Amino acid sequence: MTQFTNPSMSYAELTLPLPSSKKLWFSKTAEEFKARYLEVGAGEGKRAPSLGDLLRNINLLAAPTIHPKLDLQFSVSIYLHGFWSLIWEYRQLRSIDHPQGTCNPLLDSRHRSLCESLQNFQMLLPSACEIPSAQESLVLNLLQLNLHVSLDDLQLFSGKQGEEQARRIYPVLQQWSQGPEARRALLHAGQILRHAKLFPACHLKDFYAIAVHHAALCLWAHGVVTRASKGFNPQMLGYDVVHLDGDDAARISRFVEHGQGRAAISGPGRPDHVLSPTRHLLEDPMSCMEVAQEILRANFTDGQESLPPISENIIHLLQQLGNAARAVGLQQ
Repeated sequence: MTQFTNPSMSYAELTLPLPSSKKLWFSKTAEEFKARYLEVGAGEGKRAPSLGDLLRNINLLAAPTIHPKLDLQFSVSIYLHGFWSLIWEYRQLRSIDHPQGTCNPLLDSRHRSLCESLQNFQMLLPSACEIPSAQESLVLNLLQLNLHVSLDDLQLFSGKQGEEQARRIYPVLQQWSQGPEARRALLHAGQILRHAKLFPACHLKDFYAIAVHHAALCLWAHGVVTRASKGFNPQMLGYDVVHLDGDDAARISRFVEHGQGRAAISGPGRPDHVLSPTRHLLEDPMSCMEVAQEILRANFTDGQESLPPISENIIHLLQQLGNAARAVGLQQ
């Protein structure tokens, strides 16, 4: 998911049943295992669902009869990571199609189907898990982010393969930034940062730190492209501020569906502890990059561990993006 490479195993090959209940795994003796095995009804003869079964019908995860038999938290994580294969397939097909800029009904239909599947899963998640963890919530929003913007395009624009490739991809992102797909991507980027703030101390690292980087990259690219294309619009000053990492569903919906409001993210503090959140407008991408850096640092402030090397590298990259955004602002 972080390297955009072909998954080493197809989801169609993963026919093993999902992991059994933690009660079974944590049994200390054979007798205890047998008692718990009979208690959860694991030996009734009906096979537990596999990843492929969930991809066909996610409602299986919400069935009351299945709850005692499965490790639900682990099963949710398996489903989300398995779903990436579907998004990767879609992105591969879209990468061949999009340079022509033509409408492709087949791909558009596939895109709607994938979006609906994740939306249905999001509604089902509270019944599958008593309290969805910050980790699963972050991965869910990362998947949705990848459905609404090509991270490959964003990395090219950030200069991954040189200035020529960045200039080539600019018109594609310029067109993207003006439509509802961009606003949906921005929402999920904001929610990634929201859940990153809720991570247990010293756990926002490795894969999850890269997810924060991808979210920040989306916010940065939109801010830079918008500033370069339009500059600052004084009429925006009277608009309501919409915190994309907040929980005001009505205000966020108006922004996503109708473009109403000035998008912003709040400061690095935990969202459930902030009474009057500081606002960092997306039209100021340098400020947004500083917030993302502080989120990564704050997770290790009170811990015994030092900041992991990969987090240090990402912070350095975010600093460079912020400086590049500042240069664009000076040119304006």
